[in-house]
Amino acid sequence: MCLVHLLFTTAVLPSQPVEIEIEAPEHSLKRQRREKRKAEFETYLRRMVKRFNKELLVDMHKVHLLCLVANGIFRNRLCSDPDLLAIALSLLPARFTTTPPEDVDTSFLCSLLKWFGATFTMNPELPEKPQESARDVLEKRFGSHCARDHQEMTHLFLIMLRSIRLFCRLVLSLQPVPLKAAPDKVRPFVREKRSARSRSSGPERGGKRQRKREKEQKEETEEEKEGVETAAVLKPKNKQRRSVASKVCYKEESSEGEEVSDGEEFRASSAEDSEDSEAEVNRRPGRKGRGRGEASRNQDNRKDENSEEEVIKSFKRKRGKGEDEWLEVYLEQAERWVCLDVQQTGVGQPMLCSRQATQPLSYVLAVDGDGCLKDLGCKYDPTWLTSTRKRRVDQEWWEESLQSFRSPASPREEKEDKELQAKLLDKPLPTSIAEYKNHPLYALKRHLLKYEALYPPTAAILGYCRGEAVYSRDCIHTLHSRDTWLKEARTVRLGEVPYKMVKGFSNRSRKARLEPQNRDIDDLALFGHWQTEEFQPPVAVDGKVPRNEFGNVYLFRACMLPVGCVHMRLPNLHRVARKLDIDCAAAVTGFDFHGGFSHPVTDGYIVCEEYQEVLQAAWENEQELIEKKEREKREKRVLANWALLAKGLLIKERLRKRYGAKGVEQMPGQEGLSSGEEEEGERQTAAVDLATYWPQNRQEDQGAEASGQKPITKREKKGQEKHLFPFEKV
Repeated sequence: MCLVHLLFTTAVLPSQPVEIEIEAPEHSLKRQRREKRKAEFETYLRRMVKRFNKELLVDMHKVHLLCLVANGIFRNRLCSDPDLLAIALSLLPARFTTTPPEDVDTSFLCSLLKWFGATFTMNPELPEKPQESARDVLEKRFGSHCARDHQEMTHLFLIMLRSIRLFCRLVLSLQPVPLKAAPDKVRPFVREKRSARSRSSGPERGGKRQRKREKEQKEETEEEKEGVETAAVLKPKNKQRRSVASKVCYKEESSEGEEVSDGEEFRASSAEDSEDSEAEVNRRPGRKGRGRGEASRNQDNRKDENSEEEVIKSFKRKRGKGEDEWLEVYLEQAERWVCLDVQQTGVGQPMLCSRQATQPLSYVLAVDGDGCLKDLGCKYDPTWLTSTRKRRVDQEWWEESLQSFRSPASPREEKEDKELQAKLLDKPLPTSIAEYKNHPLYALKRHLLKYEALYPPTAAILGYCRGEAVYSRDCIHTLHSRDTWLKEARTVRLGEVPYKMVKGFSNRSRKARLEPQNRDIDDLALFGHWQTEEFQPPVAVDGKVPRNEFGNVYLFRACMLPVGCVHMRLPNLHRVARKLDIDCAAAVTGFDFHGGFSHPVTDGYIVCEEYQEVLQAAWENEQELIEKKEREKREKRVLANWALLAKGLLIKERLRKRYGAKGVEQMPGQEGLSSGEEEEGERQTAAVDLATYWPQNRQEDQGAEASGQKPITKREKKGQEKHLFPFEKV
């Protein structure tokens, strides 16, 4: 029994001592706090690194974009050189030079383009000399009637157009470095793993899914073999979505007085409804030709949408650099701009020009003969309203950068802007939910932000996307609280009900939400612009400035100035007003958030009109007195500094005279002495030096005692040292 017990104990108990640590509660809290601080610091560093990388990419994008714009302006100015224009004019046939610019039309441009294509050829093997200027290169190209690339061909044709006094501009497709870093490539074995997983899975119920999956895999392999990568943004996810967006039934009000509700005015019709409606229209061709007109209109709309789809699908990403330069000529006879490419015989085909450019398009800029710039992205980019704005820099910065290069206002510019806006409005509705987010023309209710709302509630529905109503962006309004509207010099009308309630983020609201019963309460009331009115400033009475509950005056806008008061931007005016017993209030022009709280920003003071001149004169007198005191104080400080400097120099001179070293001449006969004689000479020199550097007052006392004079008493010595500093007294 004892043996079994020994075996059991030796098997269970360890042979070496075991150390067991039990963490105390206070140590556990310290460890958790330490780990929390470490995690927060790592998160902060990660966030700062990401922010730095993002700002770096944005700055690189902006700098590269401005460099490309400057390069385009330089090339456009080069194409207006007088010598090059003269050379181009000498090469043109007489039938082109004799036609006035007012009679130029598309047929003239087509014939000129054909002649240019037959006369000038493209030879990529032409030598390129980096040290040669661009002007000399173009002169040689005119002499040899050939160009090296598409860019030189475009420049040559632009020079010829300007030589016959046609108003034309150079259109550039700029491709700066992207705003976002390129995503990591998908690992190659992911597709193999998916295919292996699909093969390993058992047979599914019904053969339709299996056949559909095999068909999709076959299409993917064919696309890989072809090496064509279609833009993901331009490709619709399914055909049913586009069909739902296109089959929008617009019900008109019947002439028989039938009322149609707001919800039924526009609705998405299914395939069966559309077929029934078409059959009904075919069965009833009469009724004043109304049904036939609607059917033909629907067919035209479908054709337009199909053509638009074909154009969008034709835009594919190019692996190499595209042809990013083409031209635009203004036809005075037709009063419109037409685009043309030197390698295409057609004129006025913008989609053909943009299709040959490097994809995807980001910035399309036009430079005219005067050096003015115009953004034409909405004209040439088919995805201008959806995916292009994600690849572009901030619109405000871009417009501010181009502001100094804008062309002056003219009827031609206004007409072109209206045509571009009408072209954007004529485009069909987007087909995916993601394209509606931040869309400049359309919006969905699901994408409304916290301070946004749809007004009026019965806004017209423009269509449907996956069963969701599509509204115009003009119906989306930004709401504000009472305080925010007050900063805009507007107040909420009496009796207005908040249009929306949200959770506030002020310190008071956050403290109130700490309680469980107030956690989910919306305590911030928001109002729309239609619920406000202009701020009515109060009136000053009996020389008293009307104040708010904090004792100052809100002056966020100039129109908020109280009636009968003036705004005086004079520093420390309240001190003068207090001395004269005049009412004066600080003007609050804004708020600054720092230190965890919001602090008011003041600018000047508000006083009544009748006290303006008195306060102005008193403030000027006060400033004169302050300047006089400052001047006297400065003069006193200067005199004190000069006195201190003079006294220091006197002390220095006195110390030099009393303790200064006197030069000791070398004793004759010290040259060529032995070592013993040198030591004796050193002792004599040391004695002489000691006598020389001994304090002079001691030397005088010793000399007086040796000469038998009466020594100086302590009282006499104290009287002599009365003018000395303590450290000078020995």
